[in-house]
Amino acid sequence: MVLVHDSKISKKNKIDEFQSRYLKSLLPHVFRSEGDMVEFNPSKILKSLIKETDMNKRHASQITELVVRRIISSGIKFLSGPHIREIVCSILSEHHFENERKLYTRIGMPLMDYEAMLERNIDKKSNKFINPEEIHQWAARKISNEYALLRILNSDESKAHLYGDIHIHKLPYFDLRPYCQVWDPRMILEHGLPPFSNLKCYNKSGPANNLKTAISHLAKWLAIVQSEFCGYQYYDFITIFLAPYAIDLTYEEIEQILRLFIYEINQATVSQKSFFPFVSLTCVPTVPKYLLNVPAIGPYGRIIGKYGNFKDECFKLFNALTNIYIKGDHNGKPFNFPKREIKLEENWIREFESSYIKIIEETITMGSPYFYNMCPSWISNENVNFLKYITTGSLQTVILNLPRYAYMSNNEDECLSIINEKMELCSKILLKKRKIINNRINTKHLPLCGGKINGEQIFKLQEQKLSISFIGLNEMVKYLTNFELHEDDNAFDFGKKTVQHISEKCKKMSERDKVCYNLSEDLSGMSSHRLTRLDIRHFPKKAKSMINKHYANSCDLRKNLKIPLFDRIIKQGEFHPIINGRTISKIPLSEKDCNINELWDLIKNICLNTKTSNFLFHFNATET
Repeated sequence: MVLVHDSKISKKNKIDEFQSRYLKSLLPHVFRSEGDMVEFNPSKILKSLIKETDMNKRHASQITELVVRRIISSGIKFLSGPHIREIVCSILSEHHFENERKLYTRIGMPLMDYEAMLERNIDKKSNKFINPEEIHQWAARKISNEYALLRILNSDESKAHLYGDIHIHKLPYFDLRPYCQVWDPRMILEHGLPPFSNLKCYNKSGPANNLKTAISHLAKWLAIVQSEFCGYQYYDFITIFLAPYAIDLTYEEIEQILRLFIYEINQATVSQKSFFPFVSLTCVPTVPKYLLNVPAIGPYGRIIGKYGNFKDECFKLFNALTNIYIKGDHNGKPFNFPKREIKLEENWIREFESSYIKIIEETITMGSPYFYNMCPSWISNENVNFLKYITTGSLQTVILNLPRYAYMSNNEDECLSIINEKMELCSKILLKKRKIINNRINTKHLPLCGGKINGEQIFKLQEQKLSISFIGLNEMVKYLTNFELHEDDNAFDFGKKTVQHISEKCKKMSERDKVCYNLSEDLSGMSSHRLTRLDIRHFPKKAKSMINKHYANSCDLRKNLKIPLFDRIIKQGEFHPIINGRTISKIPLSEKDCNINELWDLIKNICLNTKTSNFLFHFNATET
């Protein structure tokens, strides 16, 4: 009996071997990316389906069998890993395993898209230029964008972004990078570059012993750290914190060294990426009272008195930077980056009027810096503890499409209810980003952010904001009230009520989730164009009657209004105290407005008689 049994087993094995050999003869070989050819193995599909999608074994076996049947019946002579995955995804869709298909899909791009990028011409109107680094970054951004939509965000979140209910700013960087950061220069000045010693890949420089070395360290830090951020980088109070290094230097020496500073930031950022990231330096002509008694860091990272002792040096640095920006580069071209942010306090306007008027000359001839109005009582640094490093930023921005919510609602209350719903969606997305960045720091994918000084991490997650912004307040108000913001007091009041509602909702969510949701303006303009296009597609009858080319940014009035300029400034400034994040009024001016004294009078009027916090000028603006 044993012999008979063995004979049956042997016969069955031969049949199985024949079937296996016959099946293999029907299936093509698979070309691998490693460069070799291997036999097609259905079990690899089965295992990968179970591993990648959590599909049960029975369903995974059925899908695998269907894939094998299709390959055989089609007579395909060549297979690759991506090709097999495409077939599997097609069958998953056909059998309504949509979530599994989403998890199993391959991310990438069509060959034609990549080739088109290789052939793209330079856009002369843009500050971007095409080089190999930009092409590789573009390809990487495409992949990261798909990854975020397919893997990180759930279906509701992905659809909300793709459909246009919201816009997730800098989505390709969602999986890896924080958005923007304000750095305290003292961190570098006191500890050298980099300011910590736990990175094996960097050789450490000690603290700077003179102004030239100090500006070199500060410029290089911006270039280095940009590798971990996708947005703005700021140095605050740069003229104050560099002042102790300017002792015994003549004005001409200071200007020469600061010119190197501007060039090094400008050129280093280009070497890191194919375009200028937004780099800003905030400048003041003197030391405000809340910094007078703060210990001053000087050469070799040593404390040399208080910052109040260096008012003269601060003033020299302030004027030297103005002169540099008025002259421009070797060819007279303006320095668009780093951008200067000029702070004004009420007593400074009188005391340093001649220096501020010099900045008006810069504004007219070379382009406007940002003006930061410190005059209103609600703007103050009095309670900030400058005895520690002040580093803060925003992890991510999600933008609300206000006109869309108006189209979806029947009245003002219903619109506010939809805003609440979309803000809750935003909070879920922002909390995911916060968790991701925390994980990236812990796994050392953000080694600079994870750096520590005296055991304390320089990038403090608890001090990072989760920003919610909005576009199209003017169009939302117009759709629901039949009036634009400037046309009717009730319409304007509803606009303020809406922004106040969003601000209060941010505060409530912050208390609930123990994080900082921060209401800010959308400053990029890109989201406005994108969401406008989507609304024209999805709500053509409603949207087209509301739009003047594209939605107004945040709480801006429509650009091509024929109303007195100062009326526009006052109305837009009314929203600034409500928005606790960054806000900027962009003020359009024409050639006839380019009078230094008149423009200075306008700036004083804005600072002293409006609620505007930040502003800049656009000259020769054809308001479209």
